[in-house]
Amino acid sequence: MNNFTNNRLLPVITLLLLTANIVTLALLWAHKGGGRGDKNPPPPRPGQVFEFVNNELKLDSVQREAYKKLRDEHQAAQKPLQDSIRKAKDNFFALLQQANTPDSMMQLYSKRASDAEQQLEILTYKHFQKLRALCNADQQKKFDTIIQDVLKRMAPPKRQGPPQGPPPPGREGDRPDRLPPPPDDRDGPPPPQN
Repeated sequence: MNNFTNNRLLPVITLLLLTANIVTLALLWAHKGGGRGDKNPPPPRPGQVFEFVNNELKLDSVQREAYKKLRDEHQAAQKPLQDSIRKAKDNFFALLQQANTPDSMMQLYSKRASDAEQQLEILTYKHFQKLRALCNADQQKKFDTIIQDVLKRMAPPKRQGPPQGPPPPGREGDRPDRLPPPPDDRDGPPPPQN
């Protein structure tokens, strides 16, 4: 009699467990896809930060035009610095191709990348310093309360967790084992010593 009762309950228990698993997976999926909340806002669209600042500070038309000019100048000055940072980091990680890279060389190439990033931070600081100077006293008070939010909106979104799996396949020339030798200038690493 005991086996008969157990055998009749087995399909019911299995169905309950299967339903519980499906509900759990659905909740996890819904939370991951749509539950971003304020912690990870979506990356800003072009002009979104500009509009946010204009609306929050209630800039008049003259201030808006001056801020638009400042923004355009900042973006133009930013591009070469971002290119410099990317190149310095590429050259730094190209050192991986060498066996027994001295610490002093790693520090030198790492410093070049951090120096370029520092220049970009100073450029951005001066940009916001000029924007604050455009504001009247009330706007400056408001500026001081929103600047951290503005900087967060400008920052690239944070990655959540380590990358999953190998990098996607790229063009044949993009593979690390087929990289061309770095340029023979101040920014490039010296040729491999074999």
